[in-house]
Amino acid sequence: MPDITTILRRDPNTGTANLLAFAEWLAQPTTPCGLIDIQLPHPPTPATLRWLALLLREELAGTIYQPGNTQFVIVVPPGAPATQVAQIERLQTLLHRQAQRLDLSTIPVIRYHHVPADSDPATILQFLIPDTADPGTLLNRLIAQLAALGATLNDQHQFDLDPVTGLPNSFAARQRLEELILTAQRQSQACSVLLMNGDDLRRYNEMSYAAGDQMIRDLATVLREQLRPSDFLARWQTGDQFLAVLPNTGVSGAAALAERLRQRVIERSQLWPFPVTISVGIASIPQHGHTAGVALQIATTALLQAKAAGKNRIVVGRPG
Repeated sequence: MPDITTILRRDPNTGTANLLAFAEWLAQPTTPCGLIDIQLPHPPTPATLRWLALLLREELAGTIYQPGNTQFVIVVPPGAPATQVAQIERLQTLLHRQAQRLDLSTIPVIRYHHVPADSDPATILQFLIPDTADPGTLLNRLIAQLAALGATLNDQHQFDLDPVTGLPNSFAARQRLEELILTAQRQSQACSVLLMNGDDLRRYNEMSYAAGDQMIRDLATVLREQLRPSDFLARWQTGDQFLAVLPNTGVSGAAALAERLRQRVIERSQLWPFPVTISVGIASIPQHGHTAGVALQIATTALLQAKAAGKNRIVVGRPG
């Protein structure tokens, strides 16, 4: 099961840092930064929140917090006023364009606030969350979120699963990867990692984010059908990445399986609204290293190389 401290600080639906993590940030001495405050007028669906969080991660360089179901707060590096205004306007334009796909009936309100060094937390709260400027109200909101997370903890199976595909999520995947690598090392066997990314899938999101979710589910089904019972498949992060762990499989076997997956996705997606391809990065233990962290780093680098080389291809990583 994921580490308890990680669980308590993450929203189980979007994977973003929650109110508890935000309160911890407030309690630390602040360095100069900017805060982008995004307020949703009405509580959106869980699917809308997931896609909005993904869009913000793609568009903004900063730490994203989700203090509640109708708000995101992004801590960004400080910048010139003109730069920040341009960033807000660009984000507003993007949300206007994406409103229908995100199923947003009303465009969120976006504000920017400059935070000087060592700012008073109460002042920041008054700007961002007026109803939590009272410490008692903030405590009540924290208690409510922790109670909801406690209910999630009582169902470990639910927390370990990605809500869109039903596959294990990133938290469960990292733990399982470490377990399988340790087993391989004890048995003096190889263990390979495939990091897979869908290519140019924005066309589905341009139809609707519901279509994007369905495509992710269909892609997960194709990948799962091609793997052995002993293999492990998970959705990696919250976008269009998947992670497969292949016990007792070296580089050549992993590359052969990756090619079958690539071909099968092309074939099956001919029946979908738009054809789909995947890029794959491969790492193998012990050839490329001896830990889960090293395997993930090498597979990630290989995947980026596959994307940069034109996509729809497989790249085997190299030892660091």
